[in-house]
Amino acid sequence: MTHLGDKLAEFFYRELPPAEMSEAQRHVDSCAECRHEISQFEKMHLSLRTIPELDPPRRIVFTSRERAAWFSWFDWRSAVSATIAAVVVTFIVNVSFLRQAPVSGADRTWLATELEKRDQEIQRLQGQLAYYENFQRTVMKETLENGSAIQLLALRSRSRN
Repeated sequence: MTHLGDKLAEFFYRELPPAEMSEAQRHVDSCAECRHEISQFEKMHLSLRTIPELDPPRRIVFTSRERAAWFSWFDWRSAVSATIAAVVVTFIVNVSFLRQAPVSGADRTWLATELEKRDQEIQRLQGQLAYYENFQRTVMKETLENGSAIQLLALRSRSRN
């Protein structure tokens, strides 16, 4: 048998079918890692049993943290979008201005350098945007997984009492 993994709680609460239970018991007897996981699970179970008796909410809803009222208009995604829009507008204005006036070689070099800097800044901001969106997805996933695990432990602990 491989490690208990998802069947750890069922093993702990003796909810596995008899054949699987005996196979899991043999595995636990020979596997230090699974014994450690069971002891950690047991500590968590005992901790939950010692907390005051409270009725768990019927439905837990996870929401994002409220922003302060004076800061609620600010959203980092809109700030990035506004920055990109400003860069594009500045580029268009500069191009239209350059078409009207003759440009020297030094001015072209300077303009090329400035445009390269702006392109690099846009790429940097797009990278940051991707990073924060990935970070947000990861935090939400972990929050939901932790909430589900807490609910499961609370329900099983309550049913054992």
